[in-house]
Amino acid sequence: MLALFSQGISIGFAAGVTPGPLQTFLLLQTLRRGWRHAIWIVLSPLISDGPVVALILLVLGQASAGLLRAISLIGGAFVFSIAWGVWKQLRAGGFRLDDDPAATGEVAPVESRWAALRHGVTINALGPGAWVFWGTVNGPLVVAAWRESPPSALAFLVGFYGVFLATMAAQVAVFHQARRLGPRVVTAALVIGLVAMVGFALSLWWRALT
Repeated sequence: MLALFSQGISIGFAAGVTPGPLQTFLLLQTLRRGWRHAIWIVLSPLISDGPVVALILLVLGQASAGLLRAISLIGGAFVFSIAWGVWKQLRAGGFRLDDDPAATGEVAPVESRWAALRHGVTINALGPGAWVFWGTVNGPLVVAAWRESPPSALAFLVGFYGVFLATMAAQVAVFHQARRLGPRVVTAALVIGLVAMVGFALSLWWRALT
């Protein structure tokens, strides 16, 4: 059980630091709105992974090529729509950093938190990364661990999600501090994030079409 827990920790850390559409969206929201808004996005894999895991482990066995192509097309369109919104704000006169509720002791509005979480769930569910990852890496490990003993599978999942979510939360904390560097630096970082989002959208379309 300890070996599987350690394996979950190592895989969770690797998944947390690997760049992807969800991580990029998370950091963009942190730079713009602060950690109290963005921290909710960290929870999105807990919601979106459930249907993915169920389909892969219980129905599909593994994600088919046709399904992954369809998900890549839809996911690329959704990521590009977010990038397009960011670009329109740039064209309208640049980014204005939203006031961080933490500075006034307030909390982020409920509708704002739900919107951020909803976008995070959609990005994670429509990106083929979660499907491929659970179909080729985590899925077989969990199945093998469950056959050995259910507590072993649970230990793996606790190690994986504990470190995965903690790693993303640490990134939120770091990029929140970057907001203090000034509007120009933050705007430059947001532009880099915008380019990354467009790149991810194009890579999803390319993967689907080729």
